[in-house]
Order: sequence, then structure tokens, then C-alpha cells
Amino acid sequence: MRVAAFTMVYNESNKLPVWTKYYGSKLGPDNCFVVDHGSTDGSTSKLADAGFNVIKLPRSPQDNDKRTAFLSEVVSSFVRYFDYVLYTDCDEIIVPDPRKFEGLTDYCERVKPVYVTSIGIDVLHKIDQEGPLDTAQPILHQRSHGHYSSAMNKPNLTSRPLVWSAGFHSRELPAQFGDLFLFHLRYVDLTQTLQRLSLTREMPWARVDAGSHQRVPDDRMLAMINNWNKLPVREDDPWSPNSGRISEYLNVFRSKETMHPGNRAYWVDTLEFGSELLRIPAAFREAF
Repeated sequence: MRVAAFTMVYNESNKLPVWTKYYGSKLGPDNCFVVDHGSTDGSTSKLADAGFNVIKLPRSPQDNDKRTAFLSEVVSSFVRYFDYVLYTDCDEIIVPDPRKFEGLTDYCERVKPVYVTSIGIDVLHKIDQEGPLDTAQPILHQRSHGHYSSAMNKPNLTSRPLVWSAGFHSRELPAQFGDLFLFHLRYVDLTQTLQRLSLTREMPWARVDAGSHQRVPDDRMLAMINNWNKLPVREDDPWSPNSGRISEYLNVFRSKETMHPGNRAYWVDTLEFGSELLRIPAAFREAF
């Protein structure tokens, strides 16, 4: 069973080492592909020496439609040579439920899904309890809470050609959930979050109406994170697509999913965050 992982990056010195460490250890560096969109910070310069595949693209304004179309075509081509291919942004870590599976390859071998939609969890920085993140150390030893995010329910893993919608949030088939969890690390450290926001806010964009969530002022981002920090904590959720709070959110997601009339992809026209924080189960804490 051969599984390939793709990501696309620009100056991701904080999150790319986490991505390469995790997917390289699970799939092998030779099965990991980093599409470098003109990085200038040296973050991709030594990846080839470590066995990773680096695909270099010239720098251009950020264009989510172009990026998604390009990677849809690339991934659809690679499934001719790999049993499964997954794409994630480099701040997204896909973890099969460790209570059931040994890793991504084990999941694919045993479940053999045609495709899977990951269950989206934002990993959060509890600012009053947790210090700055050390990305050289296991992330989930340092962060204990997350909350559900419907935007992170993404059809990342496929064994068949596909067409993603912009942002990789949906595809031409409806959501199919399993025991795959997407840990989204955008908010995992306050300092890193604001650093990345500063970069994305200032870089050129192909459209002024695109990527608005990546160009908000610092005070708006801080207010959102502070509000999340105030949410009640649910300690004992089973973290399952079939029971508990997460399953309730997924049922709502399924009930709202429809075919988009413009891009012919299934989508949900609302963004729903969890109304509580979920403590990350101990079984997941060794994942990355």
C-alpha cells in the first residue's frame, strides 16, 4: 500500500517542519511532496537532502481558485501511481483514530475507502494555561484543547481522481466521514498566528474579495481567540463520528450539505464552530 501526501507552501518556517516530521515519519519522505510557491525564507531549502520531493513554482499573487485547480489535477494524476493521495495545507495534520489504527497506511489498508472527509478540529492555545509553542517538541504534549470547525471537514484523502472546490473544502461527491481527524494548527500558538496573519495580510492577492479571513486586523483575530478561550470545556467526549458531541456536529453538517449550483461541488453554506472546547483524548497526545 503506497500513500502520498501533498502540501503547498510559501514561507512556512513554523508549520512546515511539523508537517514534514509527521507525514515523513508516517509515509516516508519519498512519498511526501512539497509544492513551493516561491518561498524566500529558506524553509524548503534542505528538504530534498532529507528525501522529500520539492516542486518549485514561480511566485505569483495568491489565487485560491488557481491553486485548487492545479492541485486537483496533480492529485488526480498521482492516484494512477499511488493507492491513496492526500492533500493538506501545511498547518493540517490528519490523524486516524489511534485507538483503532496504527497510522495512515494502516487505515487505508484496513478500511479501503474510496475517499474520506476528515473531521475538523482547531487546536487552540489556552493562553492563560499554556506557554509559547516549541515546534521541536510534540505539539499535543503542549496543547490540550480543540474545538470543532465545519470549515475543516475536508475530503483530503482519495483513491480516485477528484475536483476540489476552492480551499479544498469540498468536492464533487458528498462528505463521507470516517475515523480521520484533521488537527488544524492555525491557532495553536498566539505569536505564530499573528506572525502568519501579518504575512498573509501584506502579500499580493489575485482578488480583493478572496482570503478575507487571512487579512483581518490583529485585534479582530485576538478577540476571536479570546472568545474561544472563554468557552466551557467538555472533558469526556468520545471523539467519534458515531457518538458524542462531534457526531452531533457532523449530523448537522450532513443535513446542510447541498450541491453548489456554480462549481458543481457539495458544500455547506454556513461556518459552524464548536460551542465548547473539547479536551484532546490521551490516546491522541502521542500522534504529533
